[in-house]
Amino acid sequence: MAQTDDREGQESPRDVASEPTVVDAIKAVAAYNARADLNTEKQLTLFLQSWWSRTYNRPLKDPLLLSYTMEELLYEFYDKIERRAAEEERSESDSVKIEEDKEKADLDWAEQEEKKELEALKAQAAKEEGQLTQDPTKDPANVKWMQEQMEQGKKIFGESFGEDIEEDFE
Repeated sequence: MAQTDDREGQESPRDVASEPTVVDAIKAVAAYNARADLNTEKQLTLFLQSWWSRTYNRPLKDPLLLSYTMEELLYEFYDKIERRAAEEERSESDSVKIEEDKEKADLDWAEQEEKKELEALKAQAAKEEGQLTQDPTKDPANVKWMQEQMEQGKKIFGESFGEDIEEDFE
């Protein structure tokens, strides 16, 4: 037994360090169990009971926990994992669907805008074509330009320049 010093019932500090205490022994067992391989039924049961206790915030001595068999605990453990994975898959598929819907809406909008732009270009082209289908020889600006060109040509090439040109274009 440890020595007591002058104070009654108290151990001296030099002897406390040399003897393992109950707390130290419990810590050692807990550390061993926490790091143990799950290759024995006892270790697997301890792990599953510890998991159940943490998951449901219940003590390890809870009568409900103690009523579970190892198979029931194992099922509950894997059921939690699978349900979480299934929820993540559903969530991911929902987010993928939302992204696809957004992309489809964006593409539809872009297609509508392209149609509007194409219609505007067609209307512009039809308007310009309507102007082009008018006889350009009757356009006063073109007639004036042509007369200026004829006069310049007559100055350079003589008065007979352009007399052999037919003005009937039909």
